[in-house]
Amino acid sequence: MGKNNISEILANDVRTQYQTLFKTIKGIVEVFPESRWREPHGDEYYIPCRIAYHLAVDIDDMIAGSFGDNDPYGNWVEAKAEEFPGKSEFLAYFDSVLDRAEKALASLDDESLTSPLESRWAWYWTGASQMILHLYIMRELSHHIGELNKMLIENGVSDVWIAR
Repeated sequence: MGKNNISEILANDVRTQYQTLFKTIKGIVEVFPESRWREPHGDEYYIPCRIAYHLAVDIDDMIAGSFGDNDPYGNWVEAKAEEFPGKSEFLAYFDSVLDRAEKALASLDDESLTSPLESRWAWYWTGASQMILHLYIMRELSHHIGELNKMLIENGVSDVWIAR
């Protein structure tokens, strides 16, 4: 039982899945070849530094609730490769994002996850409960993790999959 005897079964599962996704992203960045970090993989959109930054921004915006307040490298879609941080600088930024996200996730409980979807999100997601937000962001993170893993393989590095 969690806060005020409210169940946290769902909330604990959501937190566990996020932690696994966060570890996977960090693991990919740590092993990504430095020489290919700012290099396109197919076209100008698929640049590892861009995709990793996009993941960090999404985590900060959608989980931590920053909504653009902590995007030090600007718009991830429009920035050029040289405008994104190097790997070590990115990892320091990513750690700060994860700190904010972990604080926000600590307040989750089953009641909040099963509460009605906030009207400010209704235009974007279809669903009845707040859980849809977390399902969506997990899908989004997984999508881009797959892109980064494909780029790793293209560079002769094994993909990173952290299951637990």
